[in-house]
Amino acid sequence: MLEYRLARATAAATFALLVIGGMVHATGSSLACPDWPLCYGQFFPAMEGGVLFEHGHRLVALAVSVLTVALAVTVWRRRRETAVRVGSLVAAGLVLFQASLGALTVVWKLPLVVSSGHLATSMAFFSVLVWLSWRLAPSSPAVSQTPAPGPVRALAGVAAVGVYLQIVLGALVRHTGSGLACDTSVVFCQGAVWPPGGPAQLVTLHRLAGVAVALLLTAAAVAALRSGPSRARRAALLAPAVVVVQILLGAWTVWSLISVAVVSLHLAGGVLLLADSILLFLLLGPQPSAQHAGRADVSRLVPAAG
Repeated sequence: MLEYRLARATAAATFALLVIGGMVHATGSSLACPDWPLCYGQFFPAMEGGVLFEHGHRLVALAVSVLTVALAVTVWRRRRETAVRVGSLVAAGLVLFQASLGALTVVWKLPLVVSSGHLATSMAFFSVLVWLSWRLAPSSPAVSQTPAPGPVRALAGVAAVGVYLQIVLGALVRHTGSGLACDTSVVFCQGAVWPPGGPAQLVTLHRLAGVAVALLLTAAAVAALRSGPSRARRAALLAPAVVVVQILLGAWTVWSLISVAVVSLHLAGGVLLLADSILLFLLLGPQPSAQHAGRADVSRLVPAAG
């Protein structure tokens, strides 16, 4: 039970970290601290202006790192399954790699590849934590249910990968400063379906990919409701609702001229959608075997992912 609680706490803290990280960029605070890991040579500088966002992000990242190491140690002490042990080590490795990328973004003054890789790694780390939370869930007396047909689960898996890639593509839009390349139009861009110019094309690609991912995830949710086990029902019902909210937040981001509050909500919605799509994929498959982790009451994880 302790390792399960730690996994949930680490996932929740990481969710907060991802949203705060988005606020760092949205407020233009990425280089508010010129040094790393200290800020102006201090562990606790004056927390005001850009320093509040940038160094606050670092402090939350430190807390997440400590939680991740504690999770790995606890898993290795209390569990014997190879999968969860390896998963905890992967999480620890990713958080260390993520910290290294964070340092490089400051030292090398926000290079595009490193900044985008920083977000891509953070989303991969969060995905591992979602899986660990599901895998470490305590046993339930409920009778095991038959997994969904293979094609249904495969569709959910493709949708989950699509959500991840869409988030990374969104990071490229942000870090290249292309968010308003189409002005305030949300249907066409510069009056065209496929506009000229790199930034405008990048924004259009992000929008078209968003439509494709929305359709994929909605189709997976409908298929899950029709032929999946009842344990996947919550995740299936949540997915289309979050998709609609995400589309509206994407439009609002443009109409608000990339308001910090709105773009942060858009990122938070993307992270929630990633967690839900991963859980949908997991819940459509076989439950963890009773021999290893018991039959998990994973339906409780759906609201916890946000």
